[in-house]
Amino acid sequence: MIKTDEIHISCNEKEKIDEALKIADEFISKQDLDKKKAIRLSLLVEETIGMVSNLAKDFNALFWMEYDEGQYSVKLTVKTDMDIEKKNDLLSVSSTGKNSLAKGFMGKISDIIENGLLNYDYVVKLNQTYGEGVIDYACMGMTIPGNITPAIPFNKESFTWSLGNYKGALEEASESKEPAKEAWDELEKSIVANIAKDVIVGVKGSKAELTIIL
Repeated sequence: MIKTDEIHISCNEKEKIDEALKIADEFISKQDLDKKKAIRLSLLVEETIGMVSNLAKDFNALFWMEYDEGQYSVKLTVKTDMDIEKKNDLLSVSSTGKNSLAKGFMGKISDIIENGLLNYDYVVKLNQTYGEGVIDYACMGMTIPGNITPAIPFNKESFTWSLGNYKGALEEASESKEPAKEAWDELEKSIVANIAKDVIVGVKGSKAELTIIL
């Protein structure tokens, strides 16, 4: 396995963000990649670091990249010192349980990370309104260990969400639900969802790890 240096970044540290981008560029330039794959890997890095920029200032992330067994991974480990009581106003979950601020695919990933670190109960309320219906995008991408079908996680301290499971659940739901068709259309417009092999979010206790695989 080949791995870059790890670097701590947060939304309010532009110098660190620039340094992370430089580390990524240097790593990519040293790989024997065709132009198309190099551009795609760079795009995944930019989208990932852009998501960090949108996290609240109380969140800090550790960024690095890996190459192992023919695939590249963009990695983030995210932590926070705050709790749900201190940061209720950060959450965009209304009294109806609908999330009004999850814009685009990476916005949803950011929501899953933020809310997952703060309080599991808020993750199961991460919904997005499409037309006249609601899509529970967090639960649609979750799995329990050893189960390849979308499911509620096995406990409130740990869960895993993946793009593959989310796509599978949307495909099944879109056959009968118009909101799911709209959510699928949104997914097709996402750079990350289109070029990544998978996107995996794992949350355990006070730490979340994001892995984007090319």
